[in-house]
Order: sequence, then C-alpha cells, then structure tokens
Amino acid sequence: MIKQRRCIPEFFKFGVSGTVGFLVDAGGVTVLTRGVGMHPLPAQFYAFSVAVTTTWLINRNWTFAGRTSERRIHEWTRYVAANSLGALINNIVYATLVLTLSLFAHWPQLAVAAGSVAGMCVNFVTSSQLVFIRPRDHDSGA
Repeated sequence: MIKQRRCIPEFFKFGVSGTVGFLVDAGGVTVLTRGVGMHPLPAQFYAFSVAVTTTWLINRNWTFAGRTSERRIHEWTRYVAANSLGALINNIVYATLVLTLSLFAHWPQLAVAAGSVAGMCVNFVTSSQLVFIRPRDHDSGA
C-alpha cells in the first residue's frame, strides 16, 4: 500500500522530468542543426546525451530523492540503459502503428504520442525498479 501511494507522485514527477528532457532534446537538436549546421543524426546523439543526463539529475534529486546510489556513474549508466530500452519500445510502437494502421499513417503524431506513453511507462518501471532503488538493495557488497 505504501508503494502505491509513493508511485503516483513519482510517476507525475517522472512525467515532468520527461517533459523537460524532451524540451532539452528538441532544443539541442534545433540549436545544433540550425545554429551550428550539424547533420540531424549526430545532433540527435549529442542532444539526447544532454537530455538523458538532465532527466537523470532531475529524477535523482526530485522524483526518486532518497533512493539514489552514492555510485553516481554506475547509477547514470543503468539509467541510460533503462532509457535506451524505453526509446526502443517507443520507436517499435511508433513504427508498428504507422506501418499497420492507416489512421496512424495519416496522423503520425498520434503514433508519436502512443510510442511516447509506452516508452515512458517502460522507463518509469525500469528506473523505479532497477535504477533508483534503496542504497541497501544495491550498494552493499558491491
């Protein structure tokens, strides 16, 4: 019961963090492609790196405060891996919907939304269960 009560505010905060991450990602791509003239693919790589680090910091210090590890690099690496899984799910959902259903082919923004929700849910579960866990659960003996 206590876990469920904690889950709702954490999920909300996680969503806020993800929104900030999206803005950092999209803003970074815009600056790098339009301002610097970088190709969109490397621009996305650099922007995503900054965005995922930004959301890690927000989630570490706000969403999951008190559930963080002293081994920051290890925690950040797990977070990046967890978010990469969510990004993969996001893109699979998007591609599947756009390629199989005419509604989503005509309105791909709906597929973006569906993929984003699926990816966020995966990221929340992996972050809350595998990344931001009680220090005693993963720091002892390692």
